[in-house]
Amino acid sequence: MRKLFYSVALLALGGCTGAVPVTGETADGEKFTGTFSTPADGRGGGALALSGDKGAACDGRWQLDADHAGSVVITCDDGRTGTAELSVRETPGTMRGMLGGKLFKGTFDDPALASGK
Repeated sequence: MRKLFYSVALLALGGCTGAVPVTGETADGEKFTGTFSTPADGRGGGALALSGDKGAACDGRWQLDADHAGSVVITCDDGRTGTAELSVRETPGTMRGMLGGKLFKGTFDDPALASGK
């Protein structure tokens, strides 16, 4: 019964979110790909999942405000952490900050577009 409950809960949650592609790169050339998960309304914030081309797995939380700007906090399984400023004032959106003490920049689609808003 418990497994059934969790399966139904996961299906219900799956219908409430979308995924926005994210790409990034550190100043020394390490490339990352992943997604921002988005709430159904495309606003606010959500989870970040990134994979690096050198094997790092990173996650975090992102947040955007009504002015189309925000931030993301990143934690990687190799011990690196970082933060970046986000902006969707241009297409694609931009991400600029630091990861593990190195400059980090990237791009992402507008979360509001992912939800069809």
